[in-house]
This record gives sequence, structure tokens and C-alpha cells, in this order.
Amino acid sequence: MGLPQAPEARLYYRAAKLRFEEAVVLLEAGKSVGAVYLAGYTVECFLKALLLDGTPPGLRKRLLTKFRGRRAHDIEWLRDLYRRSIGGTIPRDVALHLMRVATWDTDLRYETALQAQGDANKFVQSVIALTKWAEGRM
Repeated sequence: MGLPQAPEARLYYRAAKLRFEEAVVLLEAGKSVGAVYLAGYTVECFLKALLLDGTPPGLRKRLLTKFRGRRAHDIEWLRDLYRRSIGGTIPRDVALHLMRVATWDTDLRYETALQAQGDANKFVQSVIALTKWAEGRM
């Protein structure tokens, strides 16, 4: 476990680590919506890092072009791309955490209603499990 080998993947890996640190600070401060928002970005960035790290160097630039627009924030799309491109199997427990996190959407940035702290805690726990899985794959 460490930094991904692919230089292109390192940016996403480091962003994932930072977004998670920020999510924890917000969660501890009772800012559950912001915590979930940044925790969701954590998973997005880890999936992108996994994809880039598992892609041959000559194809990474092309893959990076797919990381634009709304679809590139879709956890399910990234999961499916990982399965197709890398051929990676996803263990059942990890798949269940991905299902929970797949409810995440960038539209949370506009959310003003409070989110239950317990739901935010469960979301972050899933992100922790997914982080361990992703780091174990790099």
C-alpha cells in the first residue's frame, strides 16, 4: 500500500486522501451534508486512481478525457468502468458499500436541509471500507 505507480493516478489518490480528511473534520463539527459531499468525492477519486493505475501508459490520456462532465462523478459508472477496463472483481462486502455510496451526487453542494448524523456516519463508514479496499488494490 502506498502511492499508485501511475503518475496520473497519484493526483486522484492524493485528492481522495485530502477530501476524506476534510470530510472527517466536517463530520466531527456536525456538518453532515458537507461531510457526505466530500466523502463522496473521496470514493470518486479513489475509483479514478484505480482506473488510471490499472490502465497501460499509452491509454491513460484517453481515459482522462472520460473524466469530464456529470457522468465522471457517477460512482456506478466508475464502478462499471473499473469492472470492464481493469477486469477487477469487487468483493460482495465492497459492492454493498459501493451501493450505499452510489446514492451520492454532486447536487449535494446545493443541499441546505440537515442530514441525519447517523446516516452521515454510516456513509463515512462505507467510505472508510472502500478506501481500505482501494488502497489494497494499488
